[in-house]
Amino acid sequence: MRLFGHPVHPLVVAFPIALLALTPLWDGAALLGIAPELALVGYWTELAGLVGGGIALVTGLADFLGLKEPSSELTTAALRHAAFAFATLGVFVLAFVLRGGPAGEARPVVLGLEVLGAVGLTATGWLGGHLVFGYGVGVNKLR
Repeated sequence: MRLFGHPVHPLVVAFPIALLALTPLWDGAALLGIAPELALVGYWTELAGLVGGGIALVTGLADFLGLKEPSSELTTAALRHAAFAFATLGVFVLAFVLRGGPAGEARPVVLGLEVLGAVGLTATGWLGGHLVFGYGVGVNKLR
């Protein structure tokens, strides 16, 4: 998926990565009693990150389907990146459901899932970077 000749996926992934990576920090501070009101910030940060993550998944899928005759090695790398992205978003969805809404308090199980999700974000981003820098996905070759 391109906008003005540039891939959209790299543009939209920055927001959910940042938002979802911040979520365990807010909930950790709330859980430790440093600032209990940050649980509400964590709720809205996680919700916005999940919405952005859904958009990132759609644009990434469009990029994958638009690959011109990808090698089996590239296809495997892209599917691995997609699997990590789906699993990571799934972990954050589960954490979001278990929080109990905006009035819910920070809970250890939710924080644990969010930390696991943050690790998943790191792996997903590394795999996405490998697609760009290792295989040149989304990069126009010089003429």
